[in-house]
Amino acid sequence: MPERRWIEELPRHAGQTVSVRGWVATTRSSGKIAFSCVRDGTGYLQAVISKKDGVARSLDAFGKLTQETSLELTGSVRPDARAPGGRRRLQSRT
Repeated sequence: MPERRWIEELPRHAGQTVSVRGWVATTRSSGKIAFSCVRDGTGYLQAVISKKDGVARSLDAFGKLTQETSLELTGSVRPDARAPGGRRRLQSRT
């Protein structure tokens, strides 16, 4: 299991696999890809779940998320200026 990180630390871990705990702020989905804005008290990140990455089980669970659901995400950190709140993005692996 990757080491747990705070969202504010993620820019230093670009390209690495990390775990983040937080609360769902918003969600949206197009069927094949889903986005969730997650906060942890130090900042916000955009989590991305893609069907092509072989995480269909995660997409099913994503549909059950509501605002303020607590969760733990594990995935690779990818900087992306388009992500809400700056350059933090977590590409989900589970």
